[in-house]
Amino acid sequence: MAKRIANFNVSDHLSSQIEYFQKNKGEYQENFTNGFDDRSLDLITDKEIQDYFFSADSEEHHYHWEDFLYDLEEEFSQHIGKVVSVEGRNMGWNNKTGYKTFQIESTEDIFRQIAPECDLTFSIDKVDNKEYEVVIAHHDSPMGENYNLKIK
Repeated sequence: MAKRIANFNVSDHLSSQIEYFQKNKGEYQENFTNGFDDRSLDLITDKEIQDYFFSADSEEHHYHWEDFLYDLEEEFSQHIGKVVSVEGRNMGWNNKTGYKTFQIESTEDIFRQIAPECDLTFSIDKVDNKEYEVVIAHHDSPMGENYNLKIK
């Protein structure tokens, strides 16, 4: 059975954060109002919490990215210097198939070498020893592109 290694999905992350803090307004007040907010918790609205997480002031995008990179580091640091062969299917708006190889110089290469530069979701699962499956969804492939990675 496949094991989820890392997931980068800002929308899902923000939604889960919003849901959690709407249920735990005391923690929201303590962590995100800089300690200057002494309002009664019943005055903190769900919309206020939602607006905060979608605002430019929120650092949640950054924290989610850092967590994602940490997860990649944990799994792939042992493979620095190794070669990865990649088979991609359903790529782009015309569902192409393709192949490439690259050498892992940084654990972030697992993402950078195959992900397009756009808003996207990225999930990677370990399916076997040194074998991984990646699904990337974005505007040209909303149902997701599929990649099989094998580390040699």
